[in-house]
Amino acid sequence: MAAPRVFVTMTIEDAKGNSSNFIHNFPTSVDIAILKGHARSFATIVDALVRGRITQVGIGIGVENLPGGLKAAPLPNADVEEGARFTFRTALGTLTSFRVPTFDEAFIVDGTKQVDSADPAVAALVNRMISGDTQGLINVSPSDERGEDVTALESAVESFQSSRTG
Repeated sequence: MAAPRVFVTMTIEDAKGNSSNFIHNFPTSVDIAILKGHARSFATIVDALVRGRITQVGIGIGVENLPGGLKAAPLPNADVEEGARFTFRTALGTLTSFRVPTFDEAFIVDGTKQVDSADPAVAALVNRMISGDTQGLINVSPSDERGEDVTALESAVESFQSSRTG
């Protein structure tokens, strides 16, 4: 397993409403409290250089680099424009979602846009989002951006998104 990495990420929105991210890395020994201050001040520097709007600045910790990926190679029909959007309800009733690119259409119910949430592979993802993952004695439980606990799957549907490359 490769060593973890620490990074600052920024999301920049263009005039059309499209967003793009970039990251810059730091040694794992960096003090997170100091990195927060760096992220804020670096955003000010970047803001002076871009025509877009910085909508988010974050700090991340990469757990493992997967240069070869978990698969030996993408399947021949993998397409980042094809995906599935999972929307979850939180403890306070708000919604949060994410999109999984290159989602396998075998997990879409025939003749619909619905993801087959009864399929064991899909159910494993949904269960992990709702129940979290216990590591030792601590449960790591997903939340929305406000920190509200994810409690239920609201919807899971096929989602197409235009790629930004090419």
